[in-house]
Amino acid sequence: MKQAPALRHTRASVLLRLLERARPVEPLPGEGICREGEPVDGIYLLRSGEWRVTAGGAVLLHLRSGMSLGVEALARGTWPVTVTAESASSHALFLPRAALEAVAGTPRHVGIAPRVDVVTFRVQPGWELPPAVLSTLVELVAKVMVHDFGDRVLLVRAGTKRAEGTVRGADGVFRRTVGPRSPLLEEGEDFDCVLVEGVPVPEGLTPRQVVLLPPGGEADGAGTPGAPVLPTVLLSPWRPQASPTLRGRSLPDEDGWDEEAPPPGCRLRLDWERLVVRPGDSRPLAALGLDAGTRDALSRWARAITGRRVGLALSGGGVWGFYHVHLLRRLAALDVPVDLLSGASMGSLVGAYYCGTARDGREGLDGLRRLQHRARGGHLSAAALSSVVTTQAMEWLVRGDLGELALEELPMGFLPVTTDLTTGRCVVLEKGPLALAVRASGSAPGVWAPTLQPPARYVDGAFTSMVPVDVLLNAGADLVFSSNIFPAGHHHAARPLLPGAVGLFLSALNPVARAKDLLASGVLLLHRSGDLESARGDLRYDVGTRDHPLLGSMRFTQVDEVLDEAARDMGLEQKLLEFKQAWESLRVRRTPSGGRRAA
Repeated sequence: MKQAPALRHTRASVLLRLLERARPVEPLPGEGICREGEPVDGIYLLRSGEWRVTAGGAVLLHLRSGMSLGVEALARGTWPVTVTAESASSHALFLPRAALEAVAGTPRHVGIAPRVDVVTFRVQPGWELPPAVLSTLVELVAKVMVHDFGDRVLLVRAGTKRAEGTVRGADGVFRRTVGPRSPLLEEGEDFDCVLVEGVPVPEGLTPRQVVLLPPGGEADGAGTPGAPVLPTVLLSPWRPQASPTLRGRSLPDEDGWDEEAPPPGCRLRLDWERLVVRPGDSRPLAALGLDAGTRDALSRWARAITGRRVGLALSGGGVWGFYHVHLLRRLAALDVPVDLLSGASMGSLVGAYYCGTARDGREGLDGLRRLQHRARGGHLSAAALSSVVTTQAMEWLVRGDLGELALEELPMGFLPVTTDLTTGRCVVLEKGPLALAVRASGSAPGVWAPTLQPPARYVDGAFTSMVPVDVLLNAGADLVFSSNIFPAGHHHAARPLLPGAVGLFLSALNPVARAKDLLASGVLLLHRSGDLESARGDLRYDVGTRDHPLLGSMRFTQVDEVLDEAARDMGLEQKLLEFKQAWESLRVRRTPSGGRRAA
């Protein structure tokens, strides 16, 4: 869907919601798709095969994989062309007009403005969380949404009397108390988001639901059927809880959809027992004196609630992975937040040092400096050499720097990928020790020892997902930057030592040349695989070609040269500036978010 020009810049959460309502279309050769003059009932996205487009009997063009049909015709109301399937096997997705309209906005007949996003909040049944905590969190996230995004936010709470008028506080939040059977909004009111606490939502309206969960809890199926859900795990900085073993989920095959996968969630890491804000407190956000950790956690939660989460997909590549370090530093300088990060091999190592120190208000840059120091001092090279015997050396290195952290304790969604040779599937690691996850993601087969977690036999994640963009899309990212920094190499073939056919024959038998061909082919395969995956991101960077990329990737002591090269790379800088613009467009948007997989 991302490859269709009409949907290229549509947020991932909207596309995922559309995907739920799409139905497959597989016409036979000669079968008509649509005819001139007929009403337009939706749009088609051709995934494979070929369709012929005619008008007045004349052939206009042929549609092929990745092309869309019907976007312009929707505005006219009738088909201006006739389309017929030509190839023996073609496959398309059909998105009904009703589904497009439902995702684009809320119908007017329910009494809510078309662009408004209605969000409800509740606590997981059985968890004894004081009601005042929920009210405090809703109050705070409303302030953050106004401050960070400039949204027009209405906070609706239940009252015992008749509905009161809408009042705007000094913090910019609109508040309204409604009684039984009172409408959420008065006629003519227009807001970007309505946060509802303790008030029934009118029939005909499907709100998005935020469910607060204790650590280790999972969202139940209660609530409005079909409503998008954002499970939010409340993490206390003072009560760490971690799984002792790795736990993950196999990434669905291309174009697959895991119906049993839970909706993507969010972690809210703060000390909620010490918050001093109370319902109705209209003081501006800056006057509350919130610490940096609480402020960061609330901003991250607000982005998740409103569909503004930013994701980074980082490829493997040895020392070339320090391009990722430069990328993260520049994003911090450009004030672009990072909510979800997935990586393979070296991308996982960089992600671990960044996410492992980006806690309680810190930016994660300290971890990147620590990783640079480790590389410059030869510690990474020593760990890489020791990994020929056992990859536990890399695990010890990461644990020594980051401590006994677990994936589920990180406020940022860190999702390293690995390959399970017993199933042949890419596994997205979600819970377990952070250091062990990095070890499993970077166990290059044939060079380094595998990571054994019986019955799984984990090797490098780059072999099944070099640039894990799909991981971020399934996790609910709305804006994705993909970075493929494993270079393609220049392959210089040696000339035959003898002239003529005999020389060519002997050259083809040369075992050294064959070994070089094998290495060059492996490098090219990994690079091109990363290119294909990164194309599904909103913006992507490709490092291009280098001499001897595989050999150069192990020279970790040359980290400063790689960082200098990244800083001089104007192509990377241009992509980062474009990503900054994309984030600003998403930050100040005025369209609703959506999707079962991205609340």
